[in-house]
Amino acid sequence: MKGLIYLYQRTIANRVKKALKRPMTYVWAFVFVLYVIMIYGSFNLVIKDAKIATPENLVTVLSCIVLLLLPSNVISYSKRHGLLFRPSEAHFVFPAPVSPKVILMFTGVKSFIGNIIIGIIVSIGGVYWFHAGIGQMLLYFVFFVVFESILEASIIIFCYGNERFHEKFFKRLTVVMYIFMAVMVGIGAYLLLTQKAEFSVIREYLAMPIIQLIPIVGWNIAVMHLIFIGPSVINVIGTVLFLVSTIGMLIAAVKMKCTGEYFEDATKFADEYQTKRREAQKGVASIGFGKKKKYRKASVEYKGNYAKAIYFRQLLEYKKNKTFIFGWNTLLCFGIGIAMGVYGYMNNIEKEFGSLKVFIIPGVVAYVVFIFSGYATKWSKELENPYTYLIPDSALKKVWYSTKIEHIRAIVDGIFVTLPGAIAFGIGPVMTVLTILLYVCLMANRLYYGMFADVIIGKNFGNTGKTIVKMILQGIAMCIAILVAVVGYFIWGLEAGFFLMILVMGILTFAGAAGASVSFMKMEMLEI
Repeated sequence: MKGLIYLYQRTIANRVKKALKRPMTYVWAFVFVLYVIMIYGSFNLVIKDAKIATPENLVTVLSCIVLLLLPSNVISYSKRHGLLFRPSEAHFVFPAPVSPKVILMFTGVKSFIGNIIIGIIVSIGGVYWFHAGIGQMLLYFVFFVVFESILEASIIIFCYGNERFHEKFFKRLTVVMYIFMAVMVGIGAYLLLTQKAEFSVIREYLAMPIIQLIPIVGWNIAVMHLIFIGPSVINVIGTVLFLVSTIGMLIAAVKMKCTGEYFEDATKFADEYQTKRREAQKGVASIGFGKKKKYRKASVEYKGNYAKAIYFRQLLEYKKNKTFIFGWNTLLCFGIGIAMGVYGYMNNIEKEFGSLKVFIIPGVVAYVVFIFSGYATKWSKELENPYTYLIPDSALKKVWYSTKIEHIRAIVDGIFVTLPGAIAFGIGPVMTVLTILLYVCLMANRLYYGMFADVIIGKNFGNTGKTIVKMILQGIAMCIAILVAVVGYFIWGLEAGFFLMILVMGILTFAGAAGASVSFMKMEMLEI
């Protein structure tokens, strides 16, 4: 046991020392502070505008989090994907002369520390934003850090260390959790659609006695009602049931027989995780853990010559995939588009925003493109193929045909994220098309500036340095384009302003692509 504690301490100390010696750590820290300040300002504005700064609404927010996170944790632990053992831990910690349960807790410490950090943030936010009492937040902090951690530790041991129930049981448990989450979200969405789209509807929904009596999840919500709202027959019963069940699960976890059969699954997951990280860096599309990628039979007719061969080869690879060129980013865009459409349908956008309504979708699109890291692409994989450099064509054409499919995907994603909101907001066809083109242009800008960052940075500052340079270049390009758009708006009108913004962004993006084409000239560029 002392050996594991020493290993954990030295691991943290070494990571901190290594991080402090890297200049990019301080850059990331600065960016993180700026992002926190921005989120703080936005959240503060939302709290005031929505008028939800009460302890009752804090309970609603925390209840929503519990309803999503607790079942999600059960799902990940049931699949034995909730704990990430590093390869070194799989090879050196598993053979250690300690109980397999202790090894589970050794890895679960990361989650428990996370609970403490989340508890501190929630406690401060509860007092500052929701005007909860200090005593109430201290009581919640103790409950969250102590009893939630005990419950999570018991679930970890039950899912990983249980050698009585077979794999089918945990698969059924996973399905039940998915159904439960879908039902809860579905009922909430139905109430919002059929009643007023107000926060009070969700508050009343989650305060229902039947919700507070749902095993584990509902009992957890009952504890929060007892702490922040006051005692009632339902929340007292729910609190007692939660405490009894938590203590009972702890006793069962301690007495449970565990000989370490999970070692094999944990080692396999650790190896798969590292493999998928390497594949993602190379632009290889990822699938679920523990699944073998299946390919369909496909064929493609090659047309044209020279660098066009790159495009058709990529097209053939994508046609073999079940989802073709689409992935999680397409689903994300579709979900955001539907969310904006529902919001526009349920609210009077014209009254709330007036002429500013046309800027809602572009603002959301720009935020998503700028903040989210994006999806794996295949262009970097082309740099590893020697034949790419032997094709007798210009480097700029090689760049274009290596990324052509990404632009097609961006057009489809742009339609998904724009069209539902545009219909609900009553935006005209010209502005809708311009917004889609803006999304395509922003995605191309991120793609080519990422390639350009690879050329500038090389391997000197790693992925972190490349990401920082890419974000700086994107930010500069967006600022220039926005300034031009503002000038065009005041001189020629809204549509002209949008068109000029897209035009300037396109020119700057082309400049980035031209600079990135250097990497397609010589294979030796990979070694820089």
